Amino acid sequence: MGTYEKVFEFLSDPTRETFLKCRELVINDPEYDPYSEDTGNVQKLLNEGKFQEVVKYVNVNILLSPSVHIFKYFAYKELGDEKAMNIEMTIAQIIFECIEKTGDGTEDSPYIVTRISDERDLIRYHFNKEDTMQKLVKGEDKIMDVLTLNDGSEVYFDISVPYRRIAFSFNKRNAEAEKEEEKTERPKKKSWWNFLNKN
Repeated sequence: MGTYEKVFEFLSDPTRETFLKCRELVINDPEYDPYSEDTGNVQKLLNEGKFQEVVKYVNVNILLSPSVHIFKYFAYKELGDEKAMNIEMTIAQIIFECIEKTGDGTEDSPYIVTRISDERDLIRYHFNKEDTMQKLVKGEDKIMDVLTLNDGSEVYFDISVPYRRIAFSFNKRNAEAEKEEEKTERPKKKSWWNFLNKN
């Protein structure tokens, strides 16, 4: 848990620099997956009333996810743990504030997110707005998601790191799949050879 604890050092010094430094620990972790289903998994457990499983659910992909800390807040509330409940809500609030410090949501200074789900977390839970449209914009030095809100305004998010990571993961999965196919192809060749011999 040493690395996980270091990720939260920004809580005592919630500056842009400290937050991004702690974020580096997450994005450099081999298990980092910005498109993982973890946030959905935690929400599902919460909806099913599995509150103990919600609070015990921990991995590198959800450490800086505001929504997961909000889900844990509700789980602790159901479990009657007021202290833990308040800690989770405080973490979520500080993450929101730190994301805001990474930019101003414009094309020139987009917010920097760790997970793609962080975008809607900020819009829905922090700004209390809804997005109506999303588009990908590739600039010279960054890749951005642009969310159009229900008031017509646009919010830009720098997703350069998550975007490149998912491309890397996709290529890695393809390479692993090809290796598996090679393993399963060998007996097929033998079968085909046997078929030729029979004819």
